[in-house]
Amino acid sequence: MPQLRIICLAHPATWSDTVRDPNAIEKKILALNSSSSSWLNLNAERGRRRGIYKVEKLKKPNHVLVRFIAESEIKEDYKSLEQLLKEDGCLPENVKIPIPIPSASKALLFFDLNQGICYAYIPGRPPKIESIFETLYLLERDTGISCRSAKLFEWTEEHATKIAEIARKEGFIPYKTRANLETVTVTAEGDLEHNEEWKKIQGAIDIGNWKTLAYIKSTESGLIVFGLTKRRTKIISMPKTDPNLPLEELLQRILETRQLIEKALGCDIRQHCFPEPIKTLPSFMG
Repeated sequence: MPQLRIICLAHPATWSDTVRDPNAIEKKILALNSSSSSWLNLNAERGRRRGIYKVEKLKKPNHVLVRFIAESEIKEDYKSLEQLLKEDGCLPENVKIPIPIPSASKALLFFDLNQGICYAYIPGRPPKIESIFETLYLLERDTGISCRSAKLFEWTEEHATKIAEIARKEGFIPYKTRANLETVTVTAEGDLEHNEEWKKIQGAIDIGNWKTLAYIKSTESGLIVFGLTKRRTKIISMPKTDPNLPLEELLQRILETRQLIEKALGCDIRQHCFPEPIKTLPSFMG
């Protein structure tokens, strides 16, 4: 299921102090190539390859798209069919045991260079968030943007309740819910807003047991669906997102999701990640 992770790259004061000309940073990002530290190195050790492999300019001013890919470590204990046959002495002599292949995953990193935010849209199997952060640090070396203090936005269960309330006011209706009840998992999907039988069941389950909350809204450009998943690391899901959706429209849906979250937070998402006021070096010298 597609996911959205929002990364605030630096404290707003730090960002505005270090990135005084977003256009210049945009040019540096668009100029990245195979000689850049953050670029994918195909010759690196298999199972550890990661990095940027394509950069694109977007129509929205000071927004760029960076395509990221990473592979996970090779799992030697995941034996192939041929390996199991060999262990039982049943593998024909002319059959070779295949070399283990590391799994790979990718992400679309939308950068807002005015505000210092990276929206990581992950269409399939998610890469480790650590691998994205490691590439951001290398991107800082390549372009001069501030990423060392980057923070990942994670919502709380309290926020989930508020976001659900805001979503309803914005015209979204419940689309999918999932609850874990010890030995039973309950999932409901469809027109949950108008099903009276479902409402009776939903009302009988403690709200704390709900692990997934998804909302849907129909617009001129199609369906907008977003969800909040209560896992160990809380994520924002974007189910039913058309894989062929134009990049500009995908970015717009991401921005609309951010607006809902900020209404629930009662503040800018950067403020939430960096609540403490700071003084930058020029402030001390002024």
